[in-house]
Amino acid sequence: MKQTRLTIVLVAGLTLATAAAVPAAAGGGKPQKKTVKIADNYYSPTKLAVNKGSTITWKWPDTTGDTHDVLLDKGPKGVKKFQSESAGSFYSYKQKLKVPGEYKIICTLHEQEMKMTIRVRK
Repeated sequence: MKQTRLTIVLVAGLTLATAAAVPAAAGGGKPQKKTVKIADNYYSPTKLAVNKGSTITWKWPDTTGDTHDVLLDKGPKGVKKFQSESAGSFYSYKQKLKVPGEYKIICTLHEQEMKMTIRVRK
């Protein structure tokens, strides 16, 4: 009787562990909320990987600094370009990324040094 209970508990535990691991392995996770900090001439982080449907918020500093913006320079096929207002501080901009693929983001005022890439998983 004890051995049967132990077998049932072990099988149930393995089933739950396998079920929990499958979505992560397949890449089909829940949408996320991520924040990208904007500083003097850089985004932080410069590379980001998120699940489909995730919302990215770019946040400017709470102190006066250089003026920056966020522009989708290149994205997956069918995605319309987006661009934030230009701001120096006390500002944030949100964008929900629904299409899997690679998003190349730049600041139009500092194109050479201020770039980032976001990869959206299926």
